Amino acid sequence: PQRGRRISTSRTSRTRPIRCTLPLCTGTRGPMLCLLLAPAALAAPTGAALIYCDPVGYEGRYFREACEARGVLLVRLWSTPYAAMLSEDLEDAEERAAIQRGCAPAAGEEAAWAESALSGMAITGVLCGSDAGLATAERLQHALVPARTNGLVPARRDKYLMHEALRTAGLAAARQSVVRSWEEARSFLSTLPPPLRVVLKPRRGHAGLRVGLASSEPQARHMVETLLAERVSLDTEAEGGALCQEVLEGEEWVVDTVSRAGEHKCVALWRYGKGEANGAPFVNFYDELRPCAGEGEERLVRYALAVLDTLGWRWGPAHIEVKQTSRGPVLVEVNAGRFNGVDFGLLADVCVGHNAYDVTLDAYFDQAAWAALPALPPRALRGAGRLVKLVASEEGVLRAAALPPAGLESLVRWGPEPSEPGEPVALTVDNNSCAGYAWLLHADEAVVAADCAALHELQAAGRLFDVDSASGAES
Repeated sequence: PQRGRRISTSRTSRTRPIRCTLPLCTGTRGPMLCLLLAPAALAAPTGAALIYCDPVGYEGRYFREACEARGVLLVRLWSTPYAAMLSEDLEDAEERAAIQRGCAPAAGEEAAWAESALSGMAITGVLCGSDAGLATAERLQHALVPARTNGLVPARRDKYLMHEALRTAGLAAARQSVVRSWEEARSFLSTLPPPLRVVLKPRRGHAGLRVGLASSEPQARHMVETLLAERVSLDTEAEGGALCQEVLEGEEWVVDTVSRAGEHKCVALWRYGKGEANGAPFVNFYDELRPCAGEGEERLVRYALAVLDTLGWRWGPAHIEVKQTSRGPVLVEVNAGRFNGVDFGLLADVCVGHNAYDVTLDAYFDQAAWAALPALPPRALRGAGRLVKLVASEEGVLRAAALPPAGLESLVRWGPEPSEPGEPVALTVDNNSCAGYAWLLHADEAVVAADCAALHELQAAGRLFDVDSASGAES
């Protein structure tokens, strides 16, 4: 149900802080208060430059301010596919021209561009704010910062190739097949054990777009033919075909990492709460920060780091989604060069003590700070935190402002999308159609879990948003 929805790779939340008393968070480092700090004073220019490809949303703003504080020049560029999306509906020729002027140099023109635009600056690395720009960011770092190259590896972005790379390296990987017709898909389905259950997805994509679960041949055929007919990724160089994969049973976890010269550090562990909503099988209800509490978590991290080594990842952030199955950790997908994709900084800072954004800058600019960072999250977090992804169960037009529900002790920030009367409301079926976020923080994990359950109950009952469904807003 994505009729008319533009593909987006980042969300900009309008959030409101909640006036509340956050209890002291206790843990291995003792009591800690959650404080809002004033911006750091601007540092003197260092002569260093960091390129940021597709600087959209929260991440783009964060890195602009963080680089200013470190005296680093942040150079913002658009990848060609993302620029094409931005320009698509613009009628003003000057606005379109401005976007084109901000595009990354073409392959083979990187050095000449850098000499002209950044003469005298030391380019230290390249980050990326969109799935569409990952290949561009990889190419720019390879050409402009050869001492810190990650190489050029399409398997980091192609969901089929990444699993085949793991299989070749002897790591656990999903059973799968790329199909270009229903006949090829049916042949793969015949190899799966009954009853039929198969995941169908694009080879390139993001935010769960067009990822489906089929339990019958007619259902699978419809999904395959839809995937073959419609492109999901903005990257026009993506390989064609639909990807059929076995269903991986078990909890889904995320290992967030940052790498420096091939040394990987796990900066956060998250456990996903996923389920069915609005007819979609894999709606993400919340991301829960978890400690690295024992052998199970450490095994998960070891597997994720082996995935990075297999794919030749040496510099920068990665977001690795893994299922904890009966045969051990098995990759869902790796997002090499991307962060979590949501505004996780507050939760990570409070519960873990650092966040992937700042650690990435340390990896590029502060070797001493990097060396002091532990390789794993703590065995006990300093507090409990969940990022709840709001689910809209009706489509239409918002009748009243979406105010935070009363009585949620751990709610510290509220960011619904939509939030104001008259705005359209779309059914939530994936991360791209998420209806906003709620940030939960508390010293007591049980309080966070109870508040998360209360929010889920409101959403399931359709009482989180006051929607005029008769208006027939386009989803």
